[in-house]
Amino acid sequence: MSVIFLFFHGCVASSVGAWKAIKQSEFLFDKYVLGMIAVGAVINAVMWYYLAHALHQPQNAFVTLHFTTALGADLIGEASEIYNAPLYIALISAANIMLARLIYSYDVLLAYFLVTAVPLLNIFALVNGALLVAMNA
Repeated sequence: MSVIFLFFHGCVASSVGAWKAIKQSEFLFDKYVLGMIAVGAVINAVMWYYLAHALHQPQNAFVTLHFTTALGADLIGEASEIYNAPLYIALISAANIMLARLIYSYDVLLAYFLVTAVPLLNIFALVNGALLVAMNA
């Protein structure tokens, strides 16, 4: 029983130490980093809102999820699956931000590239979502 207590005590102590290190980091106070994260978050929120209000399909209806000019519709699924794209983009954006945070103390320029990819990725996903809605309207 004491081994379990020591394990959880060590986990809590290390997470508190990690939080203090993140809190004191320059990464969170860099204006460029905060701007890119904010722009990416706003674009992702716009994409969630747009998909929720523009696609007027029942949740169990089938919609085209992928279309190519050469093959036509090659992926068809339920209407609720159209929300997978903004979810995956949010997860990839969070992974980019975490990687940028880890790299920031070693190479600021590479961290800036990773953080700059967040709004760009969200813009491409927003355009993709608009095309999906236009195709299924």
